[in-house]
Amino acid sequence: MKDERMNPLQNNIRAARTIVDTVKSTLGPMGRDKMMVDAGGDTIITNDGATILRELDVSHPGAKMMVDIAKTQEALCYDGTTSTVILAGQLLADSENLFTKGLHPNLVCKGYNQAATMAIDFLDNRLSYEANEQEILQIAKTSVTGKTLEAAIDQVSKLCVEAVNVAGSADKVKVVGLAGGALSDSYFFNGVVVNKDFVYEVQEENLSNVILLNTGLEPVKREENVTVQVDMKGYNAFKKSDTDDLLTQAKRIGNMLPNGGVVFIRDGVTDDVAAYLAKQNIAIVRRVPESSMKALGLALGSRIAQTPDDIENVISGLIKRKTFNEINYLFVSGKVESNQSTLILRGATSSTLDEVARGFDDALGVVSLVLNGGKIVTGGGSTYAALANHLRMKANTVEGRAQMAINAFADSLEILPATIAENAGHDPLDVILDMRHAISDGDYHMGVNVEEGGITNMLEDGVVEPCDLVRQAILSATEVTTAILKIDDIIAKRGME
Repeated sequence: MKDERMNPLQNNIRAARTIVDTVKSTLGPMGRDKMMVDAGGDTIITNDGATILRELDVSHPGAKMMVDIAKTQEALCYDGTTSTVILAGQLLADSENLFTKGLHPNLVCKGYNQAATMAIDFLDNRLSYEANEQEILQIAKTSVTGKTLEAAIDQVSKLCVEAVNVAGSADKVKVVGLAGGALSDSYFFNGVVVNKDFVYEVQEENLSNVILLNTGLEPVKREENVTVQVDMKGYNAFKKSDTDDLLTQAKRIGNMLPNGGVVFIRDGVTDDVAAYLAKQNIAIVRRVPESSMKALGLALGSRIAQTPDDIENVISGLIKRKTFNEINYLFVSGKVESNQSTLILRGATSSTLDEVARGFDDALGVVSLVLNGGKIVTGGGSTYAALANHLRMKANTVEGRAQMAINAFADSLEILPATIAENAGHDPLDVILDMRHAISDGDYHMGVNVEEGGITNMLEDGVVEPCDLVRQAILSATEVTTAILKIDDIIAKRGME
């Protein structure tokens, strides 16, 4: 039996193809789900390629490279990770065919890079276009099709567009999942949801005044390594100084909130101070995460005080406490609308909520790409098929064997519409031939008809996706493929001492 180490390139390609086989069946509106189970019995049910690859136990270096490009795709474009991995896997598979025909790996890499450059140029200048308001909504619908969110696709799409319009980008939209209810009960909240509760109960009717404090109300920790001998009287005086200082700070807060209110505090608060302020109907929320403190400041339109002496004025806001599944949450909003937005997701169980949240993250991301100036292209595999047709025509203008690599790249692009068709239960070969015929007639918008088989006009059906997503998928797939093809040996390196 031949030692696998004698052919490291083939070994890497096989490992990368294993990753592709893991996620391939999840692509498209009819993609299937995967159940992932760890040693402790915890499960994740998802068809999100990024999540599947992130949770895989991967040890082979070639396979890890495929996981890395999925992470890059998710970070830059929020979606399209499965497409990127499948395309890279097909490029690697087709490269093996080129090797058997006598092409050197370096020549294959050169041809692939030329093909990627040609494809991106055609994509940007011929296939992409500016989206109108209706198409931005369709972007969200395309992203959630085939996922758990599809059950409420119209409502979900509108929520995504509304949230990104308010926040300005997907990164500024916070998603909070609350178990109980149905997906259709999800809604958009213009404000911040804090997963905290009051230290002591107060009358909630008058909680409209707010103070944000970026410190704590507890004894200062003294780190100096000093030994001092004192008697009991001196010790009591030492402790009393801390208590008096906290009481002074608490009184200042009480004076600032004579009619009651809420104080959000970054660090800890002693129970004595919290109880003292609660008697004045001042609710304390302690150990609020820094990210939540910043969000509260933006939502309420106010700076965060560093110490009680630094408090300049009281903020006017709206605070409501709600309970979901026996957990209290604080819903905080300002008197005027801000760019702090929160999507409140509802679902029957925590596991379904997790998948709903993943779907929302993807939809928010692609909407954000387009709203921030990105162009769009038609989906359903139509854009990849159009690019494949363009590359075959351009390949005839390239001299030498690199032409063969460009043609192989074109064939690889068609794996995406073929996989969409296959996952929908249709014959992928028939679909690809139909798409080639349509493109030869000048129609670049014909994609896979997952319902009835064959092809249909993606532009008329409103199936669109961000151009950035397709561009990055091609670039990432090409980069990882050429990186793997250039490896001619796997050598053990010295470990950490």
